[in-house]
Amino acid sequence: GLERFRVLVLCMSAYVFGSDWAQLEAGIFRFRDPLNNERRFIPLRLDETPIKSSLAPFLYINWLSAFQEQEYAKLLETCRSKKTEMPSDQQQAQLLEQIVSIGHTASIQSVAWSSDGKLVLTGSADQMLRLWEVETGRCVRVFEGHTASVLSVAWSPDGKRALSGSVDQTLRLWEVETGRCEQVFGGHTSSVWSVAWSPDGKRALSGSTDQTVRLWEVETGRCLQVFRGHTNAVQSVAWSPDGKRALSGSADQTVRLWEVETGQCIRVFAGHTRYVLSVAWSPDGKRAISGSADQTLRQWEMETGRCVWVSEGHTASIQSVAWSPDGKRVLSGSDDNTL
Repeated sequence: GLERFRVLVLCMSAYVFGSDWAQLEAGIFRFRDPLNNERRFIPLRLDETPIKSSLAPFLYINWLSAFQEQEYAKLLETCRSKKTEMPSDQQQAQLLEQIVSIGHTASIQSVAWSSDGKLVLTGSADQMLRLWEVETGRCVRVFEGHTASVLSVAWSPDGKRALSGSVDQTLRLWEVETGRCEQVFGGHTSSVWSVAWSPDGKRALSGSTDQTVRLWEVETGRCLQVFRGHTNAVQSVAWSPDGKRALSGSADQTVRLWEVETGQCIRVFAGHTRYVLSVAWSPDGKRAISGSADQTLRQWEMETGRCVWVSEGHTASIQSVAWSPDGKRVLSGSDDNTL
């Protein structure tokens, strides 16, 4: 309901900072974001309860009984709508240089580099995507629209758009330059864990807890194919370099190879003994790697389905895997806090 409002007065008290604070904090984020100049945030302190660290950067109205009379005028003036002249381009640039973003207000679920390495996209449990400038660490844009945690983000090949997948069961297509949502993809019946662009940027893949992989036409948001075969949540999807095949990793402990045009499952890779959480193609398209909750990393031969090797170095679930551009090395990230 807060989406329609432009001014928020937050009455800070022991009650507000109680057990539901985390949910409330995420809900009022758009008002606290210093980059969102369309909204105003006015903290009002009602008692001596310590102020939460996320609110520490903000000036507040002291509404304790001893100060109410002298603070009333300040509160009234702050709440009044003010007409201000638009700052010059130089003033806007100076202002942006002074802003320190408060960042995400919940765990970050996914990150993705731009192709030129200058920008990073993040998706969070606070329901937002954020665009960051790598050199300065500054948040330059916030993407609002999802109504639940954002689990996956991906850049388009040309770097002009982005895709996101969410617990709200949708994918969203974003224009990076403006932060505008261009398309909402509906069809999955449960959380969307993974999204991936086709090499030509015209189609997208998504994997969901509903046990399916879906193929989408990006421009229209139309679902072109539904790949069925997994018997548990699909945690990760990836395109082959030529855009003709797809990989999926699932909580059913398997990796599947799909023919994109027909939606036919070509091969099932079995060997993991727990959830498969991440999959990635080699640059030449001949091999793939998968990371699993069984703490192992496996390399697969695409044409035969043979497991080439198993790495057993991690001591917890492997959440993410990636190939080096030359195809000679792989990286894995694990819950054991190591790469």
